[in-house]
Amino acid sequence: MLLAQLLYYLGALLSVPLLPIMYFQGKRARKNTPRLPEASLNLNGATTTGAAPPIRLLTLGESTIAGVGVQDHAEGFTGRLSEALAGHTGRQVLWQVMAKSGYAAKDVYSKLVPEIPQEQFDCIVIGLGGNDTFYLTSPLGFRRDMGLLVRSLRERFPETPIVIASLPPVGAFPGLPGLVRGGLGILVHLHGLAIRPMPLRFSKVYFPGRPLRVAALLKNGYTKADLFSDGIHPSALTYRLWAEETLRFMATKGVLN
Repeated sequence: MLLAQLLYYLGALLSVPLLPIMYFQGKRARKNTPRLPEASLNLNGATTTGAAPPIRLLTLGESTIAGVGVQDHAEGFTGRLSEALAGHTGRQVLWQVMAKSGYAAKDVYSKLVPEIPQEQFDCIVIGLGGNDTFYLTSPLGFRRDMGLLVRSLRERFPETPIVIASLPPVGAFPGLPGLVRGGLGILVHLHGLAIRPMPLRFSKVYFPGRPLRVAALLKNGYTKADLFSDGIHPSALTYRLWAEETLRFMATKGVLN
């Protein structure tokens, strides 16, 4: 953890001469990236297959959980994960999405958690990391904010499994210019190192520890245009691949056993 923070400070010092270039590259990328809306359909949804009793799934997070890049949550991460869960368990999945584009971990903790309805969930999945990377949150800051988020959920739901989904592959975003992409790619890796011990701090908390492997997908014949809807957010295909990878991780850990 201290190593991640030291590397963060070292990277900040080394990047000082490049800041003017990175600033203008980032400004240009922001101007050229289309602003896609959040998915508007099926914030509360259900799979069409599976038997009773249903699995009740809650997803929390930023734009990827909010379904930016698709119109229907059935085609986003939550719907695709629910579909994979139903196929794996044979049970219907009822899902609820609570997410907001632009939110970092501290925003989800302070603004969304208090709005979670007073009902029971069988699994909670958190999807964060992109905005904390763009906001240059330090590894220690990300660890603190994620810890507050997980602790608040654990207090509300003492026995509910909590899965922190893999962090976004910021270092592979084609919509970012080279210097910015490289620097943020290193930072999201440090964020992953910072929260890797989270399952040791809290019971029934799971974290795969690495981003979606974009390089492996590209070797399998996919293109970056296939994987990213606007150069930054996932496409419908990537939401499905990310959900399937999350389901494999959950099955390996016996999350719903």
